[in-house]
Amino acid sequence: MSRRLFKLAALIQLAIILLTGCSPTQPFFVASDPARANYIAQSMDIEYADVYVESLPEATQASEPFGPGNLPENFVDLTLEDCVSMALNNSKILRILPGANANSGSVAAQVLSATPGQLPSVWDPATVATTASSQPLAVDGQGNRISSRSLIRANQVGGVEDALSEFDAQFSAIFGYNTTDRPRNVAPGNVFNPQFFQAVDANGQTALSKRLATGTVATARFTTVYSRNNIPTPTLLNPNNFGRNVPSDYTATFEMQVNQPLLRGRGTLVNRIPVVLARINEDLEAHQFEANVRNLVRDVEHAYWDLYCGYRAFEASKVAQASALDLWRVAEARTTRGGDTPPEAEAQARALFFQFRAQVHTSLYGSRVPGNDPGGLIGREAVLREKIGWGPTDGQLIRPADEPTIARVDFDWNSIRSEALTRNTELRRHKWAIKQRELELILARNHILPQFDLVTFYRWVGVGDHLAKYERTGINFPAAGSSALEELTGGDYQEVGVRAELTPHAFGKRRANANLASARIALTKGNAELQEKEIALMFQVSEAYRMMQSSFVSMQDYASQMTSTEDEIDVYTDKIQSNAGQLSNLLDNLLRAEERRSRAQLQYFQAVCEYNKSMVNVHYFKGSLLDLNGITLGEGEWVEKAYWDAEERSRERAAGIYFDYGYTRPAVVSNGPVQQGLLTEGSLPRPGSNSTDADNEETQSEEGEAEIIEGGSGDDVQPLPEAPAAGDELEMQPLPEDREDGPAAPITSANNRSAVRVATATSPARKPSSSNFQWGAMGLGDGEPAPIVPSGREIRLTPETDRQSNARVIRSSSADEKRSSNIWNGR
Repeated sequence: MSRRLFKLAALIQLAIILLTGCSPTQPFFVASDPARANYIAQSMDIEYADVYVESLPEATQASEPFGPGNLPENFVDLTLEDCVSMALNNSKILRILPGANANSGSVAAQVLSATPGQLPSVWDPATVATTASSQPLAVDGQGNRISSRSLIRANQVGGVEDALSEFDAQFSAIFGYNTTDRPRNVAPGNVFNPQFFQAVDANGQTALSKRLATGTVATARFTTVYSRNNIPTPTLLNPNNFGRNVPSDYTATFEMQVNQPLLRGRGTLVNRIPVVLARINEDLEAHQFEANVRNLVRDVEHAYWDLYCGYRAFEASKVAQASALDLWRVAEARTTRGGDTPPEAEAQARALFFQFRAQVHTSLYGSRVPGNDPGGLIGREAVLREKIGWGPTDGQLIRPADEPTIARVDFDWNSIRSEALTRNTELRRHKWAIKQRELELILARNHILPQFDLVTFYRWVGVGDHLAKYERTGINFPAAGSSALEELTGGDYQEVGVRAELTPHAFGKRRANANLASARIALTKGNAELQEKEIALMFQVSEAYRMMQSSFVSMQDYASQMTSTEDEIDVYTDKIQSNAGQLSNLLDNLLRAEERRSRAQLQYFQAVCEYNKSMVNVHYFKGSLLDLNGITLGEGEWVEKAYWDAEERSRERAAGIYFDYGYTRPAVVSNGPVQQGLLTEGSLPRPGSNSTDADNEETQSEEGEAEIIEGGSGDDVQPLPEAPAAGDELEMQPLPEDREDGPAAPITSANNRSAVRVATATSPARKPSSSNFQWGAMGLGDGEPAPIVPSGREIRLTPETDRQSNARVIRSSSADEKRSSNIWNGR
């Protein structure tokens, strides 16, 4: 551009700046839409996502909830085994409360408000196993794998496959092409450096690099360099040119390089620790999955016995209401005839009737009034429906078919204490976390060392006029017609190199020392947390153990109170019928006795349910609840392609050459799989068995101490003695409080299982049966007895029970009515 044109352009720009100034202006468009149809009023509208997921019929076809104007007409009798099986079948998403919370109430609010992806499910172990970093494996400019230089922690690795990918071979390729066309500051006629230099250069590199378990990075690299320029070459006209012998040349090299760390990152121990950390991550999630299944089973059992208690409370309220109605009619008749019955006796009987009528309503529908059952029978049935995966209403009401046990069960404290400290899921999970802290401490100690690597390479070189030819010519470079690959494979030119690379920490090593101190503190804290958790577990086990014994005593006391009040009611009834005594006093005493009987009956059944729930809690905290229900956790089936790949890998390893490192690093971190299914028949009385035919004999080990097996297999477990048949005469050892010579010796069983002692329990008078649950038309006003609903009808299941998840439930019944075996496959 000429100076005149440049000056004119500058003047025009200055004039434009002076005329326009700095005021903002709107752009001008030839066509404009005054309606502004392309714009919306705001950018943060609340909208519907364009997602469709087919809803389950339990949600879309939910019936009207039961209430005073909508009483159920159909019943479905379910055993506890049926409920547990349905809960496992229908639990892709586990409807549980987190942690060891013993609350068995509704979790609908928690499920509804949970963050997407945060609810526990059967896919959680597989999710952790397939978690991987989104960052690809890194290589440098020469194709060498770049090892991680930072400290690796357990929360920085995903599954095992992600950790093993660090040892995968990485292929890389680089291709480049460039030209040169420039004058140089040299005198004319320079043979080696022309004044106007022109050149074409190209290069290509392919490399395969792999990181080994010892920390070594091995790389195989093939490089090709092409060069062509205008440096003169000998010709026929000018044979004395000696700048280049041929116009172009190819340089091919094949190189093997080994990068061996000598301090930081050296050895199989520190390089395999990330894989072990990833495997422990999977183990932690598997333990969490076990805890979730255990919590679900506990909640189902609690909800089942709560529903049973709800039926009993409703039945007791109905019986008390009917008795109060009869007394009200008697008092009203005596008062109307003008006898010696004062009016206040009739009013008192009427008030008691309405009190029991309110109890019937409360026991059926629930009440938020303090002191009342908030859920009632229908609310408890809804909780059980929620646990087993049914819809909230389907026109029928679940009715428990199993009777709770009332036989005395006495665990040996020393045995369950040892078992809880060994098998409790929370403790086992925390111990794996401690193992992670130990491995992280090893990495932190290694990371404090400087980075000192020894790099060696061996290179084969070949140079030629051509890159390759179809056959060997025997022409050597620099002669025209030579081949670079022929020179390379001939092996005439070989190079070797060694270098040492030292990269120490910054002066003071602040970051490395802080990481080491943090790892030590984390390990110390984890150990202290484990000790506190063990103490907390003992509190939980002690409370469950104490509540089980207390509930049994309360159950006996309430049964005795109920029998005594019934005798008292019989006495007052006989006196009223025979006109023996003042009627007003007899009615008053009879009304009070009726109220006491109703309360004692309700408290008795509450104690029975709490007794059975306390036994569940003991197994829950000592880690044997899944064994009690015959549930075994296992891995589900893989896709068929996975089995083909596994067979192929097995054949490859069988055909390979075994290389013995001489030692195993890291050291053993596991004591073997957790034994499942340790409990056998006879360890606890079955639900529905009466005390007269469920007496079990005591089981004792020869040494009198519980044997804890760690890392054994299921074949090492010796079965407990079989339970005696019903009606067998047993010679029971006196209980500790019954012995005159002091406490009895500890009764234990071998192989880390808690022995139990079952003594005869006194059945209360007129113990109702589950087949006597009454419903009818309530009979609140007319006092007519409600008809008995027939039991034993065929179970009609809702479509919810037909849902199948990855969790398969295999139910196998046995002749002795043992709880069926449910094999849970959670992958």
